[in-house]
Amino acid sequence: MRNPATNQRTKRRAADFTAEHFLPTTMREMRQRGWDQADVILVTADAYIDHPSFGVALLGRFLEEQGYRVAILAQPDWRSVDAFRSLGPPRLFWGITSGAVDSRLNSYSSLGNRRKVDVYSPGGKNTFRPDRPILAYAARVREAYKGIPIILGGLEASLRRLVHYDYIEDQLKRSVLINAKADMLVFGMAELAISQIARRLDSGQAITDLTDIPGTAYPLSHNHRPPEDAVLLSSLSAQRDNPDLVMQAHLLYQRQGHPAGQPVFQEQDPGTVVLNPPARPLTTDEMDRLYELPFTRRGHPNHDKSGGVPALESIRFSLTTHRGCFGGCSFCSLYYHQGKHISSRSISSLLAEADRCRTHPDFRGTISDLGGPTANMYGMSCTKKGTCTRPSCLFPSLCKYLDANAFELITMMESFVRWSAKSSPTTNVYVASGIRHDLALASNEYINLLTRYFVGGHLKVAPEHYCPNVLEMMGKPPFELFEQFESRFGAASRRAGKEQYLVPYFISAHPGSTADDSLRLCRYLVDRRWRLRQVQDFTPVPLTLSTAMYVSGRNQKSRPIHIPRGRREKRLQMALLKYQLPANYKIISDFLNSSPRPIAVPDAAGLLKRIKKLQTPAKSSSGDW
Repeated sequence: MRNPATNQRTKRRAADFTAEHFLPTTMREMRQRGWDQADVILVTADAYIDHPSFGVALLGRFLEEQGYRVAILAQPDWRSVDAFRSLGPPRLFWGITSGAVDSRLNSYSSLGNRRKVDVYSPGGKNTFRPDRPILAYAARVREAYKGIPIILGGLEASLRRLVHYDYIEDQLKRSVLINAKADMLVFGMAELAISQIARRLDSGQAITDLTDIPGTAYPLSHNHRPPEDAVLLSSLSAQRDNPDLVMQAHLLYQRQGHPAGQPVFQEQDPGTVVLNPPARPLTTDEMDRLYELPFTRRGHPNHDKSGGVPALESIRFSLTTHRGCFGGCSFCSLYYHQGKHISSRSISSLLAEADRCRTHPDFRGTISDLGGPTANMYGMSCTKKGTCTRPSCLFPSLCKYLDANAFELITMMESFVRWSAKSSPTTNVYVASGIRHDLALASNEYINLLTRYFVGGHLKVAPEHYCPNVLEMMGKPPFELFEQFESRFGAASRRAGKEQYLVPYFISAHPGSTADDSLRLCRYLVDRRWRLRQVQDFTPVPLTLSTAMYVSGRNQKSRPIHIPRGRREKRLQMALLKYQLPANYKIISDFLNSSPRPIAVPDAAGLLKRIKKLQTPAKSSSGDW
């Protein structure tokens, strides 16, 4: 291995950030470093943003620290092979990702409409990436240079590692590993797997011999058999013929989708994919070293003329305190990507990163977010010895093995209160990534600390729905717990002398939700004069329990449930949750006046009158959520 590049951590002016402070993106930049060839080339469908929240930058810096020469090929023109030859061939492997989010979600709405803005591209333009980046890029790198290993990674590859549902094509698809004709797929948080892959390829091993690395999937060749203890999942053709098997396959893989699980394999018709168990979570020391790498927290200078990359602005000075989430929400894929084990950074590492932010030339006095997938899970852990296959530590009740003591969380937050007070001028530190409100109820001290110092007027929470039967499908706690948190949050804000509001997130048209369920929620919102801003139409994301419900038409207990599918019903459920928009009035009126009348509304005329009144713009933002 080669020696890692030396990186200066001195305070710079904004103009001092030039291409040499980033991983190289052109042959010229490689030659300026004295390279004749890169060891690894990471190809991404996002713009190149050198920030630890973006996987390509994180893995690139991680491999660089280990002594490898890493180059970045960001948003290459997939219509020609020329762009894929611009850096020459990598010595070890190509790493291909569609970027920070699934490309379908990035490009299409839940109803299949093309999005007009791509926040991960320069200037927000939506013309820099193909429809299926992983497939397009894999085809081009094979065309550019034969025989070099192709390894897929990132969120899209992670979620599409098995047979999965594609909501744009409305059909089950084979693993992206098989469709891309790649050599290997890394799923989950990839540092440990990618490090072992690089080291073993560097030692001369063939990519076909790397079949035992946790957190990887590989295509089964004719010369190999699945591991003896591997669990067979139903095939693509079997699931297409019998949608009930979609739920069965999901639940079977859920029981194995943890580091102590067994390998699984699945026929893709044609082809077979073998998945090893996930990689173990990083330790605190490993997390600290990873986030101490010299990120510039800027987009590559090539993007400056385009107006920058929109996705960077809100998270430029955010701090990742931990990874993982034990919430286990049915519609969330975090269980299969980051896992439910919480890996927390040390307080000293977080404060050191905050100090680096404060000396950054672009810093304007605010740490925008101090959190992780769920901000108030920092420092919490499972005390159970051995394996656990329970997907949620919170639903349907708090697991007895969960150490949900908020002591470490409060200690970390108090450290930032002191750090902020010593800053000159005072630095604001906020929690913007959202919290789990039912977990927060266990500690009044946490709620008081949060509201007094870490809320900038609004706090994100996610009750998701109002009706008990829908919340059960979602794996979410009863709505009464949200109301309890709302009351405590309001009281704590008043004690702190602040006017602050919750920003609740809701989901419409989730599997199991009927139009009457949405109407019940609508009535509640009208009664309280709430006007929601954050409503997400359910999107069947691969590898989630909710998507298995959507495809199979059954819940996890194999009971038939209602599935909102057509555009008409999905628009109705969205309109009921965003009743305040004048454009939604006719949709709601037609529904309330239909025959038979919805059972949830005894007085349709009265409700319509109240809705009409509330569609007048509010004088205060207090009820405008």
